[in-house]
Amino acid sequence: MRFNASKCYILSINKSSDFYYQLDNSILQNVRSTPYLGILLSDDMKWSPHISSITKKANCTLGFLRRNLQRCPPRCRQQAYLSLVRPLLEYGAVVWDPYLKKDIDCIERVQRKASRFITGDFRSSTPGSVTRLLEKTGLQPLQQRRQQLRLTFFYRVVEGLVPALPSHQFLTEQKQGRKIRPVRHPDHHTSNIVSQFSRNNSRPYSVPQGRTDQFRNSFFVKTAQDWNLLEDNTVTSKSIGIFKAKLAAVHHH
Repeated sequence: MRFNASKCYILSINKSSDFYYQLDNSILQNVRSTPYLGILLSDDMKWSPHISSITKKANCTLGFLRRNLQRCPPRCRQQAYLSLVRPLLEYGAVVWDPYLKKDIDCIERVQRKASRFITGDFRSSTPGSVTRLLEKTGLQPLQQRRQQLRLTFFYRVVEGLVPALPSHQFLTEQKQGRKIRPVRHPDHHTSNIVSQFSRNNSRPYSVPQGRTDQFRNSFFVKTAQDWNLLEDNTVTSKSIGIFKAKLAAVHHH
């Protein structure tokens, strides 16, 4: 396999940048961010550039739908949003689920605009009007959906349904019966689907400690905290379908 040096880049995620790589006698260019499998990776391991990119695409698509589906009924407009816009905001979200308020806001704003597009109500400006439109459409907050996606993927890992991620290499089981310390989660525009209090959970996992926000909010760390706060009858679900149904029930409770 041959590589084209002009199309190769170096993305360094350590603090030292006093080095370079060569390919075919050409020094490869260092970049701050680069796309990989549809996700924009940054050298500081933050997701703001990726979120800015996907929300820009989602807003453009939403604008296109608004121009072309003005005369369609709300049900049609909502299906268009669910099929063509929301997937742009959720692709790979298990990996990049944001923890910064500004990033969470940025994503939620797209869906708030979509609620106006779906209902055709572009004029209401009273406090709480958009919230009422969201309730009318039945759209679940995207922050909650990302949490459910993370927990569902975590369940797959725990059950050995993801061969590339053996659970014993990434997770350490806590002793059964150990009391789980409750973890407070920042809550923005949503009610967290996981209770803020300890629950009886026969399958808890140790939560790794870290010094950086990026590590503390990475998938296994953040999701292990959420998992440990689920009820035992949820984490012991016999199938992925049952697990999803119980997560949904927690949200609607």
